[in-house]
Amino acid sequence: MRNAAAIAFLLLAVSAPLQAQGADTLAAAHILAARELPVIRASEEVKLSEAVAVPQAVADVLRRFTGVQVKDYGGVGGLKTVNVRSLGSEHIGIFIDGIQVDNAQNMQVDLGRFSTDGLGTVSLYNGQKARRLQSAKEYISGASVHLESERPVLPDGFSFLARLRGGYFGTVNPSFQWDQAAGALAFRTSAEFLASNGQYRFPYFDEGMLLRENSDIMSARIETQLFATVRGGELRLRLYGYGSERGFPGPVIRKGTGLPFSAERQADQDLSAQGSWQQDWNGHYATALRFKYANNYTHYNTHPEKNPAALPYDLHYRQQSVYGSFVHSFVPSWSHLALDLATDLQWNALESDAGLSVTPQRLCFIGALAARLVWEKFRAAAHIGYLGAWDWFTRTQSGAWDKENAFRDAWMPSLSLFYAPLPWLELDAFVKRSFRLPSFNDLYYRTIGNSDLSPESALQTGIDLHLKAASGPWTGELRLSPYYNRVDQKIVAIPTASQFRWTMLNIGKVDIGGLEARAEGSYARGDWTLLATLRYTFQRAVDHSDAGSATWGNQIPYIPLHSGSVDFSLLWRKWSFSWNTVLTGGRWSRTANTDDYYIAPWSTTDVSLARTIRFRTPKGRSRAPELSLALNLNNIFNQYYQIVQGYPMPGFHLMASAQFRF
Repeated sequence: MRNAAAIAFLLLAVSAPLQAQGADTLAAAHILAARELPVIRASEEVKLSEAVAVPQAVADVLRRFTGVQVKDYGGVGGLKTVNVRSLGSEHIGIFIDGIQVDNAQNMQVDLGRFSTDGLGTVSLYNGQKARRLQSAKEYISGASVHLESERPVLPDGFSFLARLRGGYFGTVNPSFQWDQAAGALAFRTSAEFLASNGQYRFPYFDEGMLLRENSDIMSARIETQLFATVRGGELRLRLYGYGSERGFPGPVIRKGTGLPFSAERQADQDLSAQGSWQQDWNGHYATALRFKYANNYTHYNTHPEKNPAALPYDLHYRQQSVYGSFVHSFVPSWSHLALDLATDLQWNALESDAGLSVTPQRLCFIGALAARLVWEKFRAAAHIGYLGAWDWFTRTQSGAWDKENAFRDAWMPSLSLFYAPLPWLELDAFVKRSFRLPSFNDLYYRTIGNSDLSPESALQTGIDLHLKAASGPWTGELRLSPYYNRVDQKIVAIPTASQFRWTMLNIGKVDIGGLEARAEGSYARGDWTLLATLRYTFQRAVDHSDAGSATWGNQIPYIPLHSGSVDFSLLWRKWSFSWNTVLTGGRWSRTANTDDYYIAPWSTTDVSLARTIRFRTPKGRSRAPELSLALNLNNIFNQYYQIVQGYPMPGFHLMASAQFRF
C-alpha cells in the first residue's frame, strides 16, 4: 500500500507543469464564459434548499428522476442501487464533491447509506458533465450522479439543526447538524442514528400473510466538513464514518417448516477522508487537487446454527483505496476556448479469509484531455479519456486463476453539443464511449464471481429537446430525450439465495433504445403555489448476443418497457402537501423471458403533509428559529409488489418527523 500510494502521488506531482507567468490581460466577463457556462445541463437536478418535502435518503431523491431505476431489496435497511438507461449500477459513477464513491469489491454503491443532510444539489448526467476542473473519473463515467455539499452561509456565525424521525417497523432515526463560521473558514458536523426492526407483512403464495423477519438494521453515521478560502483558493475536507449491523431477510421462496428464509447477518465499518484544493492562479490557468483514502470492513455470516439449510459462511473482507487527482485548466486570451488535462491514479486492495480466494490489488491510471468551445447560444465539448489498469494478486490457497498480472486498457472519446436558437428552445446531443472493469468479486471470488468475465464497454448517444414557456403566474417546461446505447460484453449481476452472493455473467451484446419525457409546470398567485411534474420512460433493452439462441431479442433482466411518475405539490403559507406516484411496467428477472421469471407491474403512491412554525427572532439573531413538522404516508393504497424478484416490499407505512432549526 505504501509503495502504491507513493507511486500515485509521485506521478501526479510529475504531471504538474510549472506555474505560468505573465500579466493577466483577460477581462473578467470573458473568463466567465469559458469557465462557467455548461455545455450540457444536468439531465435532472434537485436544489434541496428550494425543494418541497425533501426525502432524507439520496436513494429516495433519485427514485423520482426520469429514466432511473432504484433497485430496492425491501425494508428500511435494504440494499439500494441505481441503474440509469439500462447501463447497470456498475456503469454509474456516484460522486460526492467531485470524488467518486468507490467499491472495487463489487462496484455496488448502497445509496441507502447517504443522507441529504448538508447537500446543496443532487444531479444526474446521462451525457458528459463537461465542467472546468473535473477529475478524469468524472469524464469517463457512463452516467454520473453528483452530490454537491452546500457551503454554510451563516450571517449569525452558527446554525443548529436537530431532527427526529420515526414510525412503522419500529423505526427511530434521530440526527443533528451543526454549522459554524469563523472568517474565511466554515465547519459542518452532522451525525445520524438509525434503528429499525424492519418487520412488515407480505403475502406468501396462497398461505396468507407472513411477517418479514431478519430485516432489522442499526446504523450510525458521522461526518465533519471544513470549507476554507485562502488566497483565492478553495479548500474542502470531509471525514466520513459509518457503521452498521443488519440482517438479510433473503428471497421469499418455498422453505422447510420451522426454518427461516434467512439468518444471514452483515456488519460494516466504513471510514474515509477526502479533500480538494482549487486555485485560479491568474485568470488563465487554474488547478485542482483531489485526494481520498477509504478503509471499508465487512463481516458476513450465514449462521447455519439458526438455518441448517444455509451454506456455512463466516467471511471477513477489508478493502482499502488510495486516490489522487490533479487537474490543469487553461483559458487562453480567446476566452471562448478552455482546455483541461486531468490525471487520476488509484490503488485498491481487498483482503479476505474466504476459502479458495485470492488477495487482489489493482492500480489504475485515468487520464483525460478535454476542450470546450463556449458561446451563449452554441457550445461544444470533446474529450479523450484513457484507462489503464494493472491487476495482481496472491493466492491464499491453490485455485484455477489465470488473471494474475493482467493489464487492461481502453480509450474513451466523447463529443457534446448545445444549441439555443431561441430563448424558449434548447437542443443538446452527445456521443461517448465508456468502459468498466470487472470488479474483484466478479473475477476472483468463486462464491460470487466468474473468473472468465470480460470487461464491459458501452457506446452512448442521446439527444435532448428542451422547451420553456412562461405567462403571468404560469411557467412550464417540456423535455424529450431519445437515446441509444450499445453495450458489449455486458456484465449482469443476478442475486441468488442471498443479497450477498450473486451470479455474474456476460451478455455479449445489448442494444438499448429509449425515450424519456418530462413535463413540469408551476402556478403561483398570492400565498398559493402549485407544482406538478410528469415523467415517462420507454426502454427497449434487448439481448443481441447470438442470433441462434433462445434469448435473442429478449428484454434483459429487470428493465421495464414502460415506467413513469407523477409529482404534485401544493404550498399555502407555511403548509405544504405533496403527492408522488411511481409506476413500473412488467419485467423479467432473467434473459429467458418466460412466465417463471416474469415480475408483475407495480405502482406505489406516497403523500406528505408538512407545516413550518416560525418563532420570534431572538435578540442579536438575524434569523428566527423554525420548527418543521411532517407526516409521510407511504404506499397509501397498500400495494404489494416486488422490485427485485423474491424480495417483497412493504405495504402501507407511516413516518413522521420533527425538525428544529436555530
